Amino acid sequence: MAGMCRHTGRRLTGWDHIAQSLSVIFTTRIGTRVERRSFGSAGKELQDRPGTNDTILDYYVAIAEAIDAFEPRVLLNGFRLVHIDENGNGQIMVDVTETSTGLPREVEVQV
Repeated sequence: MAGMCRHTGRRLTGWDHIAQSLSVIFTTRIGTRVERRSFGSAGKELQDRPGTNDTILDYYVAIAEAIDAFEPRVLLNGFRLVHIDENGNGQIMVDVTETSTGLPREVEVQV
């Protein structure tokens, strides 16, 4: 599958297109796309919550559900919490496998 870079307009294929797709999914609040109301991630609803273990788990669930629903070109392998502060700002690394190549990949999610 090929697409267009949302910043430059250049053609994207392979992992570049998948990474952009995942970024869009993770940063889109559910209900904001007019023609695709279910598109996006519940992670945006978790913003401003304290950086507790429950919040981290909720982010993991939101990311997993979004990948399962909207990005069939990757398989989810796991998560790594890079950091999170008491205000809930942090970074999660998502480990996936690109299904077409079998290559392991990482995607950074800002929370």
